[in-house]
Amino acid sequence: MLTRKSTLSAYTLTWVCALARLAAAQNQAPLTPTPPSATAPPAAAAAAQPSAAAPPPAAPVVDAGPAPSSGDPTRGNVFRSYQTALEARKLAATAPLSQQRIEADLAGIEDKLVNGRRDEAVADLVYIVETPRFEPFKASEPGRAALFLLGDALGRAGAYEPARGYLLRLLEGSVNDTWFRRAVSSLTDFALETDQPAPFLADLEKVEARAPDEARGEIEYLRGRLAELRHAPDEALAAYAKVSERSRFWAQATYLAGVIEVERRHFKQGEELFCRVADPRRTPRKAALFGGTDFFRVRDLSRLGLGRVAHEQYRFDDARYYYYLVPNDSERLPEALYETATTRYEAKDYRGAREAMDDLKRLKLEHPYEDEAFILDAYIDLGECHFPEADKKLVEFLRRYEPARDAARRLVADAEAMRRLVETVRKAADPAGAGLGIPDDTARALGAVLRVDAGYARTARKLSQVEHELSGLRGTLGDLDEARRKLSASGETRPQSETPLGQRPLDKLQRIDGQIAELKRVLREAERATAGGAGGVEALRKELEALELRAQALRAGLAAPGAAAGAEGADLSALLARDRERATLLHAETERLSSALSRQTLELAKAAFQRLDKRLTRLVNRARLGRIETVLGRKRALEVEVEALSQGLLPETIVDSLRAERFLGSNEEFWPFEGEDWADEYVGGEGLR
Repeated sequence: MLTRKSTLSAYTLTWVCALARLAAAQNQAPLTPTPPSATAPPAAAAAAQPSAAAPPPAAPVVDAGPAPSSGDPTRGNVFRSYQTALEARKLAATAPLSQQRIEADLAGIEDKLVNGRRDEAVADLVYIVETPRFEPFKASEPGRAALFLLGDALGRAGAYEPARGYLLRLLEGSVNDTWFRRAVSSLTDFALETDQPAPFLADLEKVEARAPDEARGEIEYLRGRLAELRHAPDEALAAYAKVSERSRFWAQATYLAGVIEVERRHFKQGEELFCRVADPRRTPRKAALFGGTDFFRVRDLSRLGLGRVAHEQYRFDDARYYYYLVPNDSERLPEALYETATTRYEAKDYRGAREAMDDLKRLKLEHPYEDEAFILDAYIDLGECHFPEADKKLVEFLRRYEPARDAARRLVADAEAMRRLVETVRKAADPAGAGLGIPDDTARALGAVLRVDAGYARTARKLSQVEHELSGLRGTLGDLDEARRKLSASGETRPQSETPLGQRPLDKLQRIDGQIAELKRVLREAERATAGGAGGVEALRKELEALELRAQALRAGLAAPGAAAGAEGADLSALLARDRERATLLHAETERLSSALSRQTLELAKAAFQRLDKRLTRLVNRARLGRIETVLGRKRALEVEVEALSQGLLPETIVDSLRAERFLGSNEEFWPFEGEDWADEYVGGEGLR
C-alpha cells in the first residue's frame, strides 16, 4: 500500500498531465482547418482536388476555473504552489539532485517517449524541472536536455502554450548550442501544426538576427506559410526566396513558390522553380543532405508539377518526359502513370496511353484515380476501335460504381445510417457490419472513401485526441478524490460549513447539463416527427433556452474569483479542492467539445459523400455515353465492310482464307511439301510417257 508521501507525489505528477490536457483541449477549440500541407499538388497545373466543406463553428470553450498568470505560460506557478504546500506538511522531496541523477532519469524518460508513454514522461520531466532543486542545473547540458524534452513532449501532445514556455528558455542560450537549434525546429513544427502560428513566429523573430543560417531558413519558411494563410502571395514569395539550402525546408519553400507562380498563370517562372528541385543537376548540393527523406517526396511532387504545367500548355511530349522521371519506388508513381495515360490519350497516341495504363494495372496498388482510370482505360479501347473490349469494361464500371453512387445518396438522406457508418469507421471496424442496408462490398468502399477524405480524417483525429483527453481527465479526477481521501483519513477534520453533496453549484451544473442533453434529444425527435405540433416544439425550445441560461449563470459563478471558498490559500487540501473544481469544469467543457466534433464529423462525412455523388454521377454519365459510342462504332465498322464488299474489295477476315495456315491453332505447325515427285510414286502411272 502506498504511503501518504508517495501517493501525494504521484498525484502531483498526474495533475501535470491534466494541465497538458487542458491546454490541448483549449487548443482544439477553434476547429479551423490546418494550413495546407507542403506536399499538396499545384492546383492550377492539374485537375483540382475537391476541398472539404468548411467546418461548422464549434461551441466556445469557457474558462475552467482560475487560470494561471499570463506571464507564465508553462503553468509552473501551479506546481510551485503544490511544492510550497508539500513543504508545509513536510512531504516535499528532500533528496539532493545531481547532474548524474538527471542524466539517469532522462534515459528512462526517453525510453517512455519512444514507447508512446508520453503522459508519464511529461509527469517525470515536470517533477524534475519544476522544483527548486533544479535551479543550479538549468544551464547545464542535462538541464537543457530536460527542458527541451519537456517542451517537445508537451507540444507533440497538443499543449502548445506550455511547450512554448519551456522551449523559449532554451532560446536564451548560445546559438551554437544543440538545444537552441532543436528548440527552433520544434517551435517551427508546432507553429506549422497549430491554427495560430503568429505567436510562434513572434517568438522566433526575437532570435532571428543571431540564429544560424539553417535556423533562419526555418523562420523564413514559417513566415512564408503564414503569409499564404493571410492570402499575401508577394510576401510569401519574398520569404520563400530567403530560405537557405542549408534549411530542411528548402525544397518545400521552392516548390510552394512554384505553386504560387503557377496559380498566377506565370508558367515559365513556376517551371523554373520546379526544375530547381526536380533536376539533380540544378539542385544545391547540400539541399538533399539537410532535407532528409522529405526532400525526395517534394522532388517527386515537383516532377509532377512540371508535367502538369507542360500538360496545361499542350506540350504532351514534355509532359510525358517529366512524368517518366518519377521513380518506381515513389508513392506518387500511380499518379504519374495515370496522368501519363491521360496526356497520351489527349495527344491521340493511343498505343502510348495503353502502355501507361498497363503499367498502372501491373502495380496492383490502390490509388485515388481508380474510378477515373477505369473510364480512361475503356476510352483508350474506343480510340483503338476495340469496341467489344471497351463495352465490356464500361459495363463492369457501371456494375461496380453505380450502386456505390446510389448508396452514397441514400446515406446522405439517412442521418442515422450515416452516424452508424461514421462510428464504425472511427472504431476501425468493418463497415459491412454497421447495418446500413447496402451490400457489404459497397459499405466497405464507402468506408474507404471516408478514411481518405482529408477534412474528415483531420476532424476525426481531433475527436480521437479529445476522447483520449477525456479518459485521462477521468483518471485525474479519481486521483484527486483518492488524494483527498488519504488526507482526510490522516486525521484532518472537514469544515462544518461544507455544502452537502448534491447542493453545491457544481453538482447543480452537472445535473442541468444532463437535462440539457436529454432535452436536446427530445427536441430533435419532436422536430423529426410529423405528428407533433409546432406549439409543442416551441415549448421545448423555450425550456431548453431557460436551462441553458441557468447553466451559463452557474458556470460564470464557478469561474468567478473567490467561488471556491477557502481554496485560495497554500494549504494542500485547499489546492486539491480547487483543482477538483477546475478539473470537473474542464471535463464538462471537453465533453461539449467532443459533442461538437462528433457533429462536425457527421457534416464532413455528409459533404464527402455529396462530392462522391457528383464525381460518380459524372463518371457514370461518361460510361453510358461510352457505351453509345461502342454501338455506333460497331455500326460504322459494318457499314465500311459492306461498302468495301460492294466495291469488290475483300475485307481482312477473308483474305487468304483458303490457305491452311489461317486455320492452325496456337499449338499447331504447318510444314509445306518441299520434295520432288518421282514417277514410280504414282499408282497406275507405269509406262506413261
